[in-house]
Amino acid sequence: MKHSILVLLSSILLVNCTRPVRTLDLQGHRGARGLFPENSLLGFEKTLGFSEVSTLELDLCVTADGALVISHDPWLNEHICTITDSSKEGSAYSLYKMTYDSILKFDCGTKGHPDFPKQQLTFTSKPLLKDLIAMIDEKGLRWPNFNIEIKSHRKGDNIYHPGPKKYADLVVVALNELNEAYPEADLLNNVSIQSFDLRVLREVRKTALPVRLGLITDKTAAPAIEMDALGFPVDIYSPSYELVTQELISWCHFRQIAVIPWTINDVSEMQKLVDMGVDGIISDYPNKFKALVY
Repeated sequence: MKHSILVLLSSILLVNCTRPVRTLDLQGHRGARGLFPENSLLGFEKTLGFSEVSTLELDLCVTADGALVISHDPWLNEHICTITDSSKEGSAYSLYKMTYDSILKFDCGTKGHPDFPKQQLTFTSKPLLKDLIAMIDEKGLRWPNFNIEIKSHRKGDNIYHPGPKKYADLVVVALNELNEAYPEADLLNNVSIQSFDLRVLREVRKTALPVRLGLITDKTAAPAIEMDALGFPVDIYSPSYELVTQELISWCHFRQIAVIPWTINDVSEMQKLVDMGVDGIISDYPNKFKALVY
């Protein structure tokens, strides 16, 4: 009898020990937008202090002199940036029509964000992608994954950004150069490129850059239709979190496509999605990830 019990307990322990550990790709949205100025070096640095975070989510725009600047809006958003000329709206300041030196003159951190009153306010200029990589290296921070959104839309071509081929080429060249300059970051294995714009995803794919590609959507989630229009299956499907269903997750997982929704700031909603089986969470509050059970 004792022998049988011991065998049973050993079997249970063996099963528990060999069960694969589930991992989640927990991403700080624009660094930690709820806590620090969005897409700022300070925000990215502080986000890497949350041990649960595996990925920095960020946005790339292009300046008049071809620099890749980290910014969600391809213009100076007057709600978060200090614009002295009150006669102009922020959209009049297209980053694609400004040199990076001129962009540096604008503060996008002390005004705060109307939706995130608890942000730590500090003078913030929009950094370059290479500045972020250099900062992580110089400060000896841990190397994360990077989820890079290319901000592109057909109506914005040659107004707020270059056309899709030129845009893709700029990003690919920059990533290859940074990968050579910082081999310890292993960027090509730790970067995913995402976009709403199917055109730019096609152009990145043509370059054969060995990174994961992600499709973002805020429409009624229909991955079969969207990927048919795209012409190939992506590695990551990133819908607005309200669109996530069990059926959507099953469809993607059957095709080896990860589901990483955005942007979830309520812990109970995060946990609900985790329990449904999503592969990651994107949040403005990466400090809340520690409350998740998975």
